[in-house]
Amino acid sequence: MFDFSLSDINTDNPSILSVVYALLMSFVLATFISFTYEKTTSHNRSPGHFIQSMILGAIIATIVAQAIGDSIGRGLGMLGVLAMIRFRTNITQPRNMIFIFASLALGISCGVFAFNIAFYGTLLFCILAFLLSVSPLKQYIRKSYSLRVTFESIDRTGVNRVFEYLNSKNIKASLLRMDIINVTGKTEKECNWEILKEPTNDELNIVEDISSMEHVKMVKLSIRSDEEII
Repeated sequence: MFDFSLSDINTDNPSILSVVYALLMSFVLATFISFTYEKTTSHNRSPGHFIQSMILGAIIATIVAQAIGDSIGRGLGMLGVLAMIRFRTNITQPRNMIFIFASLALGISCGVFAFNIAFYGTLLFCILAFLLSVSPLKQYIRKSYSLRVTFESIDRTGVNRVFEYLNSKNIKASLLRMDIINVTGKTEKECNWEILKEPTNDELNIVEDISSMEHVKMVKLSIRSDEEII
């Protein structure tokens, strides 16, 4: 007969009620963490499936922890299975990774029936996340600018002219690379600069100004934000 007792928790052979309670607890706490992530992330551009992944990941961690229990053999077998899985998702933001770890940690805590640790740990984590979001340590987005100019001539006259123009506009830039390319029998030079400070609205006219220079074939100003999707 099934044991629905919650007070007598056995990690090797848990009752149905304790398993369901652990899964529900994991779902509620993971939802709270996801809510905290959404409210404390400025300019949030993470897709909805990332939010869902934190919740579902916590539930999976609970199931895995319950399946392993106190068995060393199960734990080693689970490590072997996970070692064969290759996760291809590239998470570029460390903060996003921390929230994923928090969801997995509370899932594991619920899986081993450490509900006090899961609850108070999640509560403290979310409170600190909200405090940091309004503190001087809150996240900000830094934009980087890169300028790519293609010259029809391979001499340094065009490159020097661009340097002189940038200096006249007080735009600090560093030449990152210079390539000589061959397009349909014609040799061209492509140069890439990194602009070291954010241009003003007037300075953004550099595309039109450089395009009007002699031997300039193409000008491209790229703006990239340090905060990316996932």
